[in-house]
Amino acid sequence: MSSTTTICIIRHGETDWNASGKLQGREDIALNDLGRAQAIQTSRYFEREPWDIMVSSPLLRAYETAQIIASRLKIATVHVVDEIKERDYGSASGLMPDERHKRFPNGIIPDQEEFEVLRQRAMKGLLKIAGNFQGEKIIAVSHGGLINSILYTISGGEFGSFKTRLKNGCINRLILCDNIWTVDFYNQTVEDLMNPMKRA
Repeated sequence: MSSTTTICIIRHGETDWNASGKLQGREDIALNDLGRAQAIQTSRYFEREPWDIMVSSPLLRAYETAQIIASRLKIATVHVVDEIKERDYGSASGLMPDERHKRFPNGIIPDQEEFEVLRQRAMKGLLKIAGNFQGEKIIAVSHGGLINSILYTISGGEFGSFKTRLKNGCINRLILCDNIWTVDFYNQTVEDLMNPMKRA
């Protein structure tokens, strides 16, 4: 068994709430047609090499994305990991940006999941996945807020939360070797990855 564990963590495909700009937390919103197309497109990156495991947040938009990719890669099981579901945005969830600014002008949402709680939960989920499937090549489907908190933690705040806006369907490739996490790349769509000029 390899001592290196690879986790590609993907932001789910687009939903109608994403398209309209609504803040999307724990609500169970399905993918829209573009989101399903993004999931199919994302699978093209993974078709180039063998992958062992498919993992997903329990929320519908992530699970639906994972199912589409797993089906195309002929991975029989999608393992659900509760810890990688999206941040709870409290009473701000479902609001448009102007509505949020009006209701919370100082940016403080009193019933929102605290960032540090989110960050610790996200890393717990990541370590759980890496521990359960040590040495494997894993695809995980999660959410923008949660993935960004992982990127923030691994990069020491260089990118991720507060700095990076993750695209729907983007791939973030993480490597765990000798108990050290590194980010191979982040926020890359299949189009980005297959067009080297765009990455330069």
